[in-house]
Amino acid sequence: MKTKHTIRLTFYFAFFFCLCHISAQTKSNAELPKTYDFDYVYKLKITHKKNDAQLDYYLKKDAEYFGFDTSAMTEGNNNTKMFMVTDNSRGVNLMFMEMMGNKMLQKSSIHESNFMSENSSDDVTFKKIESKTILGYHCEGFEGESNDSKIRFYITDDVPLSFNKVWGMNQKTIPKGFNPSIMAKYAKNGLMMEMMYTDKKNDKNTMTMECIGLEKTDFSIDTTKYNSMMGTFGN
Repeated sequence: MKTKHTIRLTFYFAFFFCLCHISAQTKSNAELPKTYDFDYVYKLKITHKKNDAQLDYYLKKDAEYFGFDTSAMTEGNNNTKMFMVTDNSRGVNLMFMEMMGNKMLQKSSIHESNFMSENSSDDVTFKKIESKTILGYHCEGFEGESNDSKIRFYITDDVPLSFNKVWGMNQKTIPKGFNPSIMAKYAKNGLMMEMMYTDKKNDKNTMTMECIGLEKTDFSIDTTKYNSMMGTFGN
């Protein structure tokens, strides 16, 4: 049951970013660029009954990749640093790591998600709700509800960024009752600024996500300084 709820939350999380869907790629052996450059840090706070967390996503306008700061995963370990990049154009997930004085790179292929099959039977009804301003950005509100859950989220197009460039859009992933024209509206510029998810059957899964900052940055990853894990350990 725990796995099912995790899958559902993952689905909704992807849905907030303009109903994005990973496109399976077969280019995992493609040569990487010398650098991955980023323009903005999108800070997302997740509030849950058990604990709170902050996720920092690194974005670049019109890029087909994004970065993710995994410092929360290495909290308490000052000798380890990790930063993840998902590059959909090359079909790879990249983990850049600094461990024991070495800079290492772990690469894995992106596989098309199949979690939609477990949620396809959910009959969700969506409607537009009152707009509001979040962090100075005008946001449109939407609400969806099924027998098992309720979700309310707010999206803005007052930003020069969108996750859609990374993920692409797949009409088959649109939940029942949701107008596909909304996807098109937020395809070029669009970020989820706030979301409240309520699990009607298990309150422990209820959670809130809110954008607490969208800041400019000049952060970059120099891929030429990282060796494969096998090469680092001499295998």
